[in-house]
Amino acid sequence: MRTIIHDLSTKELNKIQFNKDDKVISSLDCTKNCIGCFSCWIKHPKKCAIKDEFSNIVEFIKDSDELILISKCRFGCYSSEVKRVLERCIGYVLPHFTIRNNEIHHQSRYNKRLKLCTYFYGNILDLDKKCVDKLVKANSINLNASEYEVNYVDNLKEIKNVHIDKWKSKTNK
Repeated sequence: MRTIIHDLSTKELNKIQFNKDDKVISSLDCTKNCIGCFSCWIKHPKKCAIKDEFSNIVEFIKDSDELILISKCRFGCYSSEVKRVLERCIGYVLPHFTIRNNEIHHQSRYNKRLKLCTYFYGNILDLDKKCVDKLVKANSINLNASEYEVNYVDNLKEIKNVHIDKWKSKTNK
């Protein structure tokens, strides 16, 4: 299973083909910000204290083999809508820190290693790309991802077929 978090309109989303068992999450539906209560770490691990359809988002990611993020690039970062959903996923990791790659990161809650694939669209400057590359790399380390990929698309049609076998074909080369 894959979890796809996006900031696309319904019209844009309908142009992309996903697998029938994919969990597709519209960040546009997430209207509540993380309140920093740490309940997802301390009180009710993995469960957001905000009672809405995003309170169990950690479970979707935990059950996934791949996390796909589709976001408009905003100043070298995810769109505010996608970032809002990612902040609600903080329960995916532990509140404790560890050193990985000579950097401080959260400890992994799970031994599982998912794949992180990102698609950024919009008018993206080279400076924005440098920031995005660093951000996604840090996110992949924090999420204990086995591998990650950053894709920049000029047109959403380039994401038309997000297919599951792309990782297999990359690793078999």
